[in-house]
Amino acid sequence: MRENSLKTTVFFITILLLLAGCGGKEAPCYHGGTYPASNTVIPVFQATQVPVSCRVFAQMHVWLPENSSGKSIAQAIEQEAKSHGADIVLIGESRTADKDRGTSFIYYETAKERNCREQWPGWKFGYDVWSKLGDWVTLGYDEWGNADVVFTTPIVTRAAFLRCK
Repeated sequence: MRENSLKTTVFFITILLLLAGCGGKEAPCYHGGTYPASNTVIPVFQATQVPVSCRVFAQMHVWLPENSSGKSIAQAIEQEAKSHGADIVLIGESRTADKDRGTSFIYYETAKERNCREQWPGWKFGYDVWSKLGDWVTLGYDEWGNADVVFTTPIVTRAAFLRCK
């Protein structure tokens, strides 16, 4: 009897710890589809550039440390996208942050996978965090992958991972 009680207590503590790790407004845990890792990922900067067959399966804010180069940013985001099986990473707006959190991906729940161009609601997640960030930052084709571009402050960028048929 005592052994069952101990097992039950350990079980509930484990569940609580798992839930605590993925709870809150900013969820550090991955929320998205599960796919085999991909070998390549294509960065795009406008939803209209995404092929019609592509579906958004994960959306996030990416926190990047001060003195990140365009090259290090591209490598970090593309590696994360590949590890989750993305074919395309859609890069959204970027802003400065007052706190350096290193490189971290804050995933936001997606109700279901949606066609990027026809059904995805866009950058409407995480507004409570997004609205408190600083100045706008340009992170586009000229900066992406460019080792000569260095951001002297921490930045946060919005991103979405897509799978295409």
